[in-house]
Amino acid sequence: MARRKMGNKELERALANLSAAHNEAKKWRDKISVHSIAKYGYDPSDIDNDDFLDSCDGMCGVCNGMTADEFDKSMRDCLPE
Repeated sequence: MARRKMGNKELERALANLSAAHNEAKKWRDKISVHSIAKYGYDPSDIDNDDFLDSCDGMCGVCNGMTADEFDKSMRDCLPE
């Protein structure tokens, strides 16, 4: 990433956009958590579902997403025996 200073207005816009994006992501993350606990008994982070965390929750930076089938498989693969 190139080094570049922002002016106050640009920085404030970036900070506001980051906060808004996080709040929107949290809303969807909470919906997925409720679903996961209802269906599997666990939130993805409770069972270290790294496939989900890396693909959808930003743990590795840029996210590629996953299908519902991929999510289901990733949860089942991580469930305790």
